[in-house]
Amino acid sequence: MKEAVGQAILLEAETASSRGRNHRQNEDACHVDIEGGLVVVADGMGGHRDGHLASAAVVAALAASASQGATFQERVERATSAIESANRILYEQHVAKPEADIMGTTVLAVVLGARHACCLWVGDSRLYLFRSHCLYLLSEDHAEAHGGALTQAVGSAARVEVDRRVVELQDGDVLLACTDGLLKGMSEDDVATLLGHNDSVLAERLVAKAVAGGSKDDVTVALVWVRYDG
Repeated sequence: MKEAVGQAILLEAETASSRGRNHRQNEDACHVDIEGGLVVVADGMGGHRDGHLASAAVVAALAASASQGATFQERVERATSAIESANRILYEQHVAKPEADIMGTTVLAVVLGARHACCLWVGDSRLYLFRSHCLYLLSEDHAEAHGGALTQAVGSAARVEVDRRVVELQDGDVLLACTDGLLKGMSEDDVATLLGHNDSVLAERLVAKAVAGGSKDDVTVALVWVRYDG
């Protein structure tokens, strides 16, 4: 995952989030740091204790791990360690007070380099790549095929397996990080159509489309546009 010397990368980002219709509070969390090359979305586990605190905790841990002076590989390892550390802290809170239930969350983090992006994830929040008018799913849900129950989440067990995928970036790429509420109100074809139009406030348009399509879950979207100078 060494970064090649070449053109400077230019990034633009946009985020949007909406509380689910039947939820008392939005249990999603999001963080975008373009200068630090980090994008994070997390979805606190519904039906369990303090999902909003769990998602906020893992996002905060990842935000604190970012360092502009580190190499791409170092930043990937720091982000992985931050997720593992957040998992230990959340799970230890459950062990200390088991009657209070677990505090769990999904997380998807994108570490951005000069020529590559590394996707790290636990759970079913997703990363899509929109390239040349085609939409590609880069992450793989940690969820049962039937019913969609999570098979992994930050805070739900003593140890967590952080999945990783690296993609080489190209000029014109769009990265879409989202919680699972987005695809509960629209199809991947709908997502690709909207991304192809590349309208203003696109993140808000994606969220609004999901809500209008019937998603009752919290919906959070983070978009990153990749351009190269020269």
